[in-house]
Parts: sequence; C-alpha cells; structure tokens
Amino acid sequence: MTKISSLALGAALALSTVAFAHADPAVTGTWKFTVGVNDAPCTLTLAEAGNATPSADCGSGLSSIGYWKSVGPSLQLYAPGGELVAWLKPKGEAYAGTRTSDGRRVELDR
Repeated sequence: MTKISSLALGAALALSTVAFAHADPAVTGTWKFTVGVNDAPCTLTLAEAGNATPSADCGSGLSSIGYWKSVGPSLQLYAPGGELVAWLKPKGEAYAGTRTSDGRRVELDR
C-alpha cells in the first residue's frame, strides 16, 4: 500500500470515528427513568456531550449515572468511574433493558 492510500484510509477512518462520537439528537433531552415495575419514575437528562444527569429523586443506585453513549441503536449508561450501569435497547419510542448490578429491568420513556 502506498503512503498516499494509507493516509487516505487513515483520514477516512478518523472521520468516521468522529461521526460516531456525536450524540444522537433524538436521544438527548429529558427522560422518565424507571427501575422494576413498581418503582416510581425519576428524571434522567441526557446531554449532547454524553453527560447524564439524574434528578435528586433517582434512588435504587441510579443517582450514580454520570454519562451515556450510543452503541448502534442501543444506549449504555455509565457511572462516573466508567462502570456500566445499564444497557438499553430501543422499544418503540422508549428504551428498555437491564441494570448490570442486579439484572432489574430499567426503562427510559418520554
């Protein structure tokens, strides 16, 4: 492979990686976040920069969410230290999945 084609390939890969790093505008904003079937929902705000801000009433370990990222159509929620808190998949206009610490069902809905 020539140097020019290597540079072109490297540039294309770098640009595609930057494109994946941008937040999906359909995901950003305020969501109702629920754990289990009997818990009252709290509010989780997902910012474009990847920050996640749970409301003060988010209990059940959800107050530890610090950031989020898209992985294909799925969402991953992380603690500030980098630990995966929950993995959610699209479910219509909502997202549903499980919390990694105990397997309880979690859901994000508008």
